[in-house]
Amino acid sequence: MASIEEIARDFTAMLRAGRFEAAGDRYWAPDVTSIEPAALPGGIQATAAGIDAARIKCNARFGSSRIDEIGIDGPFVTGNQFALFLDMVIVDRASGERQPFTEIALYTVRGGQIAEERHFYD
Repeated sequence: MASIEEIARDFTAMLRAGRFEAAGDRYWAPDVTSIEPAALPGGIQATAAGIDAARIKCNARFGSSRIDEIGIDGPFVTGNQFALFLDMVIVDRASGERQPFTEIALYTVRGGQIAEERHFYD
């Protein structure tokens, strides 16, 4: 089994390459819990439990936009967790409006998979 450092580095490299869905497919546990600071548009709850619910939440969060630029600091690994600091420019697909977006993401790894992810942003 890969070490937490190897998982964190590979997951981060996939995000840097814009392979967001592939990173989730590779590293999310089937029972992953994904937590946002608040509910999302479309009635999507802040907490999604299970890989299918996490995918729906991600589509609700980014379905009408695309990430045009991404800068990532990290991973910062401690114990069975790693954190990433993400600076992005998100573009609305319909209007073309560009908006900066910054977040901290904290990932908990169990059994070689991401069992929980927490997102911190305003």
